[in-house]
Amino acid sequence: MIYTTFKNILKDNLFFFIPFLVWVIIGGILLLNYSTNDLFFSVNQSYNPFLDKLNTVLSAYGRGDVIPFVLVSLLLIPAYRNRNYVLTTLIFGLMVPSIIFLSKMFFNTPRPLKYYGLEKVHTVPWLDNLFETSFPSGHTVGAFGFFLLLSLYLPKSLKPFSFLFFLLALACAYSRLYLGQHFFSDVYAGSIIGTVVTMLIFWLGIHYVKPKNTAKHV
Repeated sequence: MIYTTFKNILKDNLFFFIPFLVWVIIGGILLLNYSTNDLFFSVNQSYNPFLDKLNTVLSAYGRGDVIPFVLVSLLLIPAYRNRNYVLTTLIFGLMVPSIIFLSKMFFNTPRPLKYYGLEKVHTVPWLDNLFETSFPSGHTVGAFGFFLLLSLYLPKSLKPFSFLFFLLALACAYSRLYLGQHFFSDVYAGSIIGTVVTMLIFWLGIHYVKPKNTAKHV
């Protein structure tokens, strides 16, 4: 029963999980074949004023104030006003920030600005320059978890939009390198942590919390 539930979640959300698997494979190959410098500066140094603003917006998808606002706003839709959605998103909102905080404190690695210096890293003036607790990327953990959660709760007829959600999560990860906030390994690990943790939270919610009047997400 437990395995069947897990398998059904994967099967019903292939528009997110297949591109995510491709990303994990390609990202792993990049990490094995290119240096930290190459991976970071190939993104960070490809900048212009339009991309500065665009990547600032994309980065916001992983922020700790944007994600709860959207998840709470979904309660305005009757299909989401059920015990399963409320408890799952509540656990998500408590567990994911805790994992981000604890992992950052445990690894306590320097960010690109501390590693390379302000003169070498492209930044934007409207964001704070950060120097510590780089690994993993909290924005990327949040973005992948957030967009996966949205995908999981989509009705079956709208599941193809999960691919767009994956692209937005990946774009958020890209923006963290572009804005000089993280290394490639930070966002790569963050994407895996966010996806795995959210999948487990959702699976536990589906398996142990019986939804009432829930959206047909699985």
